[in-house]
This record gives sequence, C-alpha cells and structure tokens, in this order.
Amino acid sequence: MVCVRHFNQKTPKITIQRAFQRARQVCDLVHIHFHDLRHSAASELINAGVDLFTVGRVLGHKDPRSTQRYSHLAIDTLTVAVGKIGRKST
Repeated sequence: MVCVRHFNQKTPKITIQRAFQRARQVCDLVHIHFHDLRHSAASELINAGVDLFTVGRVLGHKDPRSTQRYSHLAIDTLTVAVGKIGRKST
C-alpha cells in the first residue's frame, strides 16, 4: 500500500495496473488481484479513523452504498459516537 504514495494523482489507471501486474509476477503473488489492494486500502483507512465519506472519495465511489460495505470495520468510531450521546460538549 505504501507504493501508492509514489504515484502522482494524475497517473493513468492503466499505468498503475501494469506496474501492479509486473510486481505481482516478480513476487510470485499471482493470486493477488488489483481489487484486493482497494479493499486493503479501505480497511486501513477506516481502521485509522477516516470517515466513510472520505474513504469513498479516495476509492472513487460515486454511490455511498459502495462504501457502506466497509462500515462494519468502523466499530471503534461507532462506539465513540454512541458514547457522546447525552454528554455536554466542552
């Protein structure tokens, strides 16, 4: 996932996909698919406390329902939110 930081935001998708294909062959990880990286990135972002709206934007989801499938990972965030019910803000 760290390698994504080396690509410019305007790097064509096909360039990234071809680089991924070469890397997975070199590493003998042909069972890994490009979509697996997207899922891992979403999981990492949510576990780091990034909100679902932002995760959806990073993944390029046009429909928030696409991002909702990762909502089960946001349990800590939900716990904190529920804990704030009834508390006065300071």
